[in-house]
Amino acid sequence: MRWFFRRFWLPIYRRWALRYIRREQRFRYGSLDLQVPPAVFHPGVFFSTPIFLDFLQKIDFHGKKVLDVGTGSGALALFAAQNGAQAFALDINPAAVETARKNAAANHLDLTVWQSDLFDTVPVIRFDLILINPPYYPRMPETDAEHAFFAGAGLEYFEKLFRQLPQFVHADSSIWMILSEDCDLAHIRRLAKRGGFSFSQKLEQRKWGERFFVFELTTDS
Repeated sequence: MRWFFRRFWLPIYRRWALRYIRREQRFRYGSLDLQVPPAVFHPGVFFSTPIFLDFLQKIDFHGKKVLDVGTGSGALALFAAQNGAQAFALDINPAAVETARKNAAANHLDLTVWQSDLFDTVPVIRFDLILINPPYYPRMPETDAEHAFFAGAGLEYFEKLFRQLPQFVHADSSIWMILSEDCDLAHIRRLAKRGGFSFSQKLEQRKWGERFFVFELTTDS
């Protein structure tokens, strides 16, 4: 079945998706109503965000400082804000930063957004919960928009992420990350281990022939 999806269905779907995201579109999740311009990762066309949002339904956000790393349209951060969090977000793409701010205003939610290459320009705050829907394809991004998909030829994104993360968590922080079977999970785990983190799988879900995993990252110390 997976072979069928990859050989026949996914190429058709990808061609449709590329045409679809050439124009500004909307994404709805519950009462959230987001605008998504062409230069920003669309959370509905690519399956990871809805799966992550469904998983986060069971998380208590009330009163917590929550950071969405690589926010795109702001979907994860705004979901957290909607459920009582003090929400923060970052993205390297200036179009994504502007979009997340506009979506926060349109949905009457408070959100602090930084334009930053991972944590480079983020003030040191110890977050209670960090949400990460990362790029994971091994290629150098050539445009701002491509940072949503490509993590560097050697997955340097993850090396930097795991190096910077410890400054922004405390002893009781939770870090959640969603990944696909299409990425090099073994290499990402090795980079995490080198940075002092271990992965604990909390969810496995198949969507149209592709498996997604939600992991909790914990420090080895």
